[in-house]
This record gives sequence, structure tokens and C-alpha cells, in this order.
Amino acid sequence: MIIQPQYFTISEFVCEHVWDIYANNAWMFFDTKLLVTMETIRDRIGKAIFINNWQNHGSYSQRGLRCLRCDLVKAKIEAGEMYMSAHLLGKAVDFEVEGLLAEEVRLWIVAHQNWWPYHIRLEKGVSWCHLDTFDQSDQKVYLFNK
Repeated sequence: MIIQPQYFTISEFVCEHVWDIYANNAWMFFDTKLLVTMETIRDRIGKAIFINNWQNHGSYSQRGLRCLRCDLVKAKIEAGEMYMSAHLLGKAVDFEVEGLLAEEVRLWIVAHQNWWPYHIRLEKGVSWCHLDTFDQSDQKVYLFNK
């Protein structure tokens, strides 16, 4: 089943390359767990969440689904590095919440972990929020370092 979130548009979740080819059909690339979790967070936190903003001529274009044409991915491939990011699999987003620091958002997500329908991971020690649905631990919210 393909979920189309009420709080987000597909262009917020994908790079411009994916948008140009798939447009609204790109929802099919996303893990339902990620979409439901992001919708739940947005609904519960009651503030705007910002992922990609390339569609408004902003500088963020690789904070959701990343394709092989995205600079972050191309650089890893050209360097001969293994790159198994959840962003490649439609299981991750990097985001900000209006009026809150990333650490405040992480603490809020952990404090309310009983609200989240699935196990999630949060990257700690970064100035943005990275959330993915890789199931790495028995903990409902698992904090990891890169």
C-alpha cells in the first residue's frame, strides 16, 4: 500500500532527479514505516517540519531519498567507498523542526517513544535530525553515531 502523507509533499522527500522522472509516483520508493512515523511526529509535535527545499530554490536536495545522480552518492562511488545509507532505500530523512534545535527534537522523540508505531534510529551529535527505519536494536528509539 502506498501512503501519501497529509503533512508533506513528495518533492520534500525526493531529490530533483527523482522528481523529474517519477513526480508523485515516487511515493512508491518509500518505506511505509518511515512515512507513518514522520506523519505521526508532525502531527504530535504540532510544528512545521522541513526536509528538502530545492523546489523553492533552497539549498537542500539530498535530505530524503538519494539517487545515483546525487552529489553525496556520486562522491562515494567515485571514491570507491561502500555507501549503504538508508537514504538510498527510502528509509531515511534528515529534517529540522520549526523553532527547535536538533538536540531538542531528538530528546522530544526519545521522551515520547511510546507514540512511535515502529522502531527508529536517530543519529546523535549532528546539527540536524536524521531519522531512519533500520531496525538495529530492541530499543524503540536507537541513538547512533555515524
